[in-house]
Amino acid sequence: MNGLSEKPDCRDEKATQYRAYLLFGMPGSGKGTQGAVLGQLPLLVHISMGDIFRKIPKYGRLGREIEQYTSQGNMVPDELTVRIFKQHLHILELQELLIEDQHTLILDGLPRCYSQAEMLESVIDVVQIFHLKIQDTKLAMERLKARALRENRLDDMSDEVIKRRLNTYYEDTYKTLSFYPRELVYDIDAGQCMIDVLRDIVNRLSEVKTRPILSSRLQAVTS
Repeated sequence: MNGLSEKPDCRDEKATQYRAYLLFGMPGSGKGTQGAVLGQLPLLVHISMGDIFRKIPKYGRLGREIEQYTSQGNMVPDELTVRIFKQHLHILELQELLIEDQHTLILDGLPRCYSQAEMLESVIDVVQIFHLKIQDTKLAMERLKARALRENRLDDMSDEVIKRRLNTYYEDTYKTLSFYPRELVYDIDAGQCMIDVLRDIVNRLSEVKTRPILSSRLQAVTS
């Protein structure tokens, strides 16, 4: 005994809620490109769920858990997706790359469905959604093929796979927007040149920064 009373090692029970901007849009709309650029700006932290999944060791504990679903052609369950996201946040916090009241998240590929939006409500405070709209489906398909070739993901180059991804977006992911107040959704023409899309996003970010920020739920009540 050293004479000192031992205290249990427990974390603060208050859940950390991070401000977040969501990048929303169909596959091929340029979310990843814009997110990567925005993530270079001070105090913005870009998180791509696609990148996170691809970097998880295939034969590790999480990798094996994911493989149970993907090997059968099934989507990763929402609970597992959110759990992996929270674990990634914790790693960034430990590295002091993500600090409450300082950083704002740029989320790409999350939430992907209405239930994920519900599960993340206590974790992220969505202050703006950038909806990258692209009317030219052919252009979106060309972009996806070019990306698959660039990243050596040849299985993603077929028209069948791409059409299935686009259908999944419209049948499930697009509906997620209805979870949030319409006032948070800012439409951007993603068919423009990428630099013009970035310009539109940055201009909007400048406007958001200069106005008082209410939580998305509070905005829904007061609007």
